Amino acid sequence: MSLHVFSNKSLLPGLFALLAAQSAMAQSSYPNVVAMGVGQAESSAWYGACMKVANAAPPAADLPPSSAVAGLQRCEPIDMYYDTKSMSAPKAADWQPVRQCAFVQKNSAVLMMLYQNGLGVTRNPALALKHACSIDAAPAEMEGRVAHLQKLNASGAHGEIDLCDDITSGYMIGVCSGIDSRQKQRVRVAASSKLNNTLPPAARAALDALQQATDKFSASHATREMDLGGTIGSSVAINTHTEQMELLAHDLRQYEQGQLPQPGKVGAAALDKQLNVLYGKVMKQTQADYPGAVSKDGIRATQRLWLVYRDAWLRYGAIRYPSVSADTWLALLTARRNAQLEELLQP
Repeated sequence: MSLHVFSNKSLLPGLFALLAAQSAMAQSSYPNVVAMGVGQAESSAWYGACMKVANAAPPAADLPPSSAVAGLQRCEPIDMYYDTKSMSAPKAADWQPVRQCAFVQKNSAVLMMLYQNGLGVTRNPALALKHACSIDAAPAEMEGRVAHLQKLNASGAHGEIDLCDDITSGYMIGVCSGIDSRQKQRVRVAASSKLNNTLPPAARAALDALQQATDKFSASHATREMDLGGTIGSSVAINTHTEQMELLAHDLRQYEQGQLPQPGKVGAAALDKQLNVLYGKVMKQTQADYPGAVSKDGIRATQRLWLVYRDAWLRYGAIRYPSVSADTWLALLTARRNAQLEELLQP
């Protein structure tokens, strides 16, 4: 399965390369045991359940017509599935291209969800289970997913399932973080477009500059100032970046509703002094004091991007919310950055 997580893939090329490389693994058997040790699965209960549905096949009408196959060679079934699911009331016709894309791309995860959840197709638990058994998964994940489907269908109620319900591996945590991030990004883009339509040209240009500066700063903070070691490193980076972009969206919603920031007890000058002290301490640490692969060069680069982000906020704030003083903006933004620098000083 392939994902588009951020608006600009160049910001996090290493993570995208990881996701692409791991998602490209081809299924070599049924059930799919490429991630498992030889001879470790055949005696398990889930393996037996998978073998019982090995001959399940979709109705011919569900398969994409030959005339549509050429146009689906580059489609993204995961993206299409969650985009369609986010619609207010998707119809069967909305799900048809999702299903056709999933068949062409051999995306078992999407086909599992479509047939279990009855989205644009007649619900087919046996076929859903067969596709679940075809997903490249860690042993515990495969066991949990098969058991989950069996439990859902045992009572005849046929509850719904999601790819991310039963994940156990660091890789899949990253994939599911990416799915969540992309959907949140779509909501942000829609809200931003709506706001843009109400802004005069100067404010529109300032907002665009702010959004770009936020994206670059948050991506740098996510990849250069966070411990990305271990199998969940990609998830940490994705979630950190998403949190910062969501914070911007939250702020804009609040401010547009008239809930503007108020002067705090600590002024901008005092917080700027604190920032200089914290930054100095961070720069004096040895490499061994940093978590994971964090380095002085990475922190320095992120700090420079934060300054661009801070100034972009000041410009937009002065245009859009002139009643808020520059000191108030500086205090708010500097306090947030200080909290990030303090994290880098934690043992």
